[in-house]
Amino acid sequence: MTCLIWRQHRGQALWTIITVTALCGLVADFGLSAAHWLAGYHLWLHQLAAAGCPPPSAHSGVFHVRSAAACQALKGRYPGSLQAAFASRYNAAILLSQYGLPAAFAVIGAILGAPVVAKEVEQRTHLAAWTQSVSRRRWYTTKISVLAAGLAVAGLITGTVNAWLQHQLAAGDTGASRWSWFAAGNLALAGEAALAFALAVAFGALLRRTLPAIGAAIAGFIVLLPAARWLVQALSPASTTTGPRFAAPPGSWILGSGTGVPVPYHPASQYWPLQFTLFAVLLGCAAAALASGWRATRARAV
Repeated sequence: MTCLIWRQHRGQALWTIITVTALCGLVADFGLSAAHWLAGYHLWLHQLAAAGCPPPSAHSGVFHVRSAAACQALKGRYPGSLQAAFASRYNAAILLSQYGLPAAFAVIGAILGAPVVAKEVEQRTHLAAWTQSVSRRRWYTTKISVLAAGLAVAGLITGTVNAWLQHQLAAGDTGASRWSWFAAGNLALAGEAALAFALAVAFGALLRRTLPAIGAAIAGFIVLLPAARWLVQALSPASTTTGPRFAAPPGSWILGSGTGVPVPYHPASQYWPLQFTLFAVLLGCAAAALASGWRATRARAV
């Protein structure tokens, strides 16, 4: 059975490994570049202070005439405040980290999962696969377990690398809420990969066509992921900042924004409990989808 799985899916496994490796390499490159950029920016701030120049947040400043030329030269290196300068340079990296990786694993999971049952029916190879010494139940559970486990491990590796990138980007994108990164790191990305795969398997068994199953799985993923995030927030009520400063503790996962008003947040200590909760919710949805896929597969006449 293991040899059969390898022969059938080695091509998919190869391009998945290449894609995940490329994504991890791109994320690592963004992280190293952002860390280098931030180090240069803070060095620039020290150079401004040493030259007697006003900080970038100041609209104007008073300085000696002899230092005016030096200040003008220094001012031209970065386009203003940390937030503005960092966002102008790393906006693409922020979008990739927050939304690009979950979208990529939704597509990868759908492409891997849809053919598991649907392709067998389309090519009518199920006439042989489901009538041999290996039972239909064993055929289904073995293939699903191997492929889902491999995809979840790939998601976990990428999520771990992305969690490291998140720290680099959050240091520069200081005005944004870190909560938008929560569903794109560590266990969350592994659960999302498993969910997309399970939805594709289920729709493939129900629709018996590969391409419609891929589209339906991606559409279902788009609906279920926000619902899972909402459920996690409902199961784990957030704390609220209090006056007079309304500042959240360092490292908190802030859910809203505002100045001088109460803001909901999750303290840094709740990160892993929230990750495990989201992971469990996603796996529960995936298990329900796979159970539905099995019912459709079992009911399919040979």
